[in-house]
Amino acid sequence: MIKLFVTDLDGTLLGQDHYIKNEDVDALKKMIDHGTPLAVASGRMDHEISEVLKRVGVNGHRVSQNGAFVFDSQNKPVLAKTFDPELAHRIVREIDDEPMVKTVSTADETFTKEHSHWIDLISEQMFHDIIVKPELNEVIGTKVTPSKITLHGEEADVIKAADKVASTFGEEIDSFISHESCVDMMPKNINKQSGLKKLIEGLGLAPEEVACVGDSFNDVSMFEMTPHSYVMSTARDEVKAKAGTVVDHVHEAIEDLDKKGLLRKQEQVVDV
Repeated sequence: MIKLFVTDLDGTLLGQDHYIKNEDVDALKKMIDHGTPLAVASGRMDHEISEVLKRVGVNGHRVSQNGAFVFDSQNKPVLAKTFDPELAHRIVREIDDEPMVKTVSTADETFTKEHSHWIDLISEQMFHDIIVKPELNEVIGTKVTPSKITLHGEEADVIKAADKVASTFGEEIDSFISHESCVDMMPKNINKQSGLKKLIEGLGLAPEEVACVGDSFNDVSMFEMTPHSYVMSTARDEVKAKAGTVVDHVHEAIEDLDKKGLLRKQEQVVDV
């Protein structure tokens, strides 16, 4: 029986301009009403996930910034992880000459060194403004405590940057393409799987009691933790290969679980 359903946001539940399909909203609400809780696991900040849950009209657990921060549905903090200051300094120095937009995220803010057209485009898809701080590199680890460092650009540049980051920092960090337009750099052993494992440990759940749906490389770690994994048909082939079932929409994943008899029915919900 599935006791937790996990969805990614961008490219999965959330479309361009924050659009959410009515069919997905209805399926999530019905699932929750019948007793299967929801978790959102995203590269976005916690307050952004909270805003999406508010717009959908449901409550849920939250795994934000690819697992750096985890809150349960009662808003209790489960995990918080940031970069070691010295390592963060080395990363921002190393990527400073990359011809891509760089952003640094803390628990609740996003910073960049200079304004650009890309910053405007990125901000449009966020639920908050990016703060321009020219002295950003100098205040890393003191006034700014990074939890995620990101390179943004065209897909071809993102793929090259991902390879360079992996070869440069090796086992010191976790890095992955979280969207076709960005490479995320995270503290070591911080990813969606590690965040979800902390969450389900506190909930008393086993990995096989979790189902998940996503669309990008930062979702692969959660695909690997459960046999009940779904991937969007728009995902790259390398990502699809890591998931169990391909779907076009979130509600299709929920419907598939229901057809397999893995979701609770209304009559199975017992008040305690």
